Amino acid sequence: MKYNNDLPLIPIILPWKNSKSNSINLLQAYRSRFFTYNFLIIIWIIWYFLGEMSSTECITPNQKVGCSAAIWHENIKQPILYFISFFSSPFFYNSSQHIRFTTITFLIFVQSFEAKVGTKNTILVFFSTIISIGLLGGLVSNIGFYLFPESSIFSNMLERNWMGASSGFMGIIGSMGHHSKLKLALPGGVILFESWNYFINGISLTISITHIISCFFGYIFWRQILTLITNKRR
Repeated sequence: MKYNNDLPLIPIILPWKNSKSNSINLLQAYRSRFFTYNFLIIIWIIWYFLGEMSSTECITPNQKVGCSAAIWHENIKQPILYFISFFSSPFFYNSSQHIRFTTITFLIFVQSFEAKVGTKNTILVFFSTIISIGLLGGLVSNIGFYLFPESSIFSNMLERNWMGASSGFMGIIGSMGHHSKLKLALPGGVILFESWNYFINGISLTISITHIISCFFGYIFWRQILTLITNKRR
């Protein structure tokens, strides 16, 4: 476990500071966190007009909009529709707790990462995680159901939809580990949080495992990006 005393343990940057800890004005803060703030504006506008979505029901007109935007692993047989859903699903939420948790995480972690590495890199990690974990979930659920059709785990994964930004921001949290003095501190924190989330908060095991895998994907993915950047500078 590598340790760099020059870095903070939790690499959080305050919203009114830049990556060098200098105070910035409102416009500079917005520009330096362009993805973070615009993403939050969009999801709350959608929430205001359409409200809470459902992971299983597509009955009301609003629910049908959410269902059409969400990831359905059974749509893996329709690759274009399936791929588009990786980009639309993060903007819809199936509970007020879900969207509040996303908002808090964006205001703490995502904006910090964006201020540190830039908007393009933040978007890269965010959607790369969603796409990769989405494809993994699609393969696992479809192959698993084919081999074990009696298993409720795989059938449940296919019978519901998947929406929200959890996978994407967990990838960013994992990536932030490389900007910490203790690289595995944040991934370790996610494991502890998801243990609480499953055993005490009552979230499904599939979702908790997905969050943890997303975090470690982000950790590995960003390590590769940093390696590429370092090699280019040589």
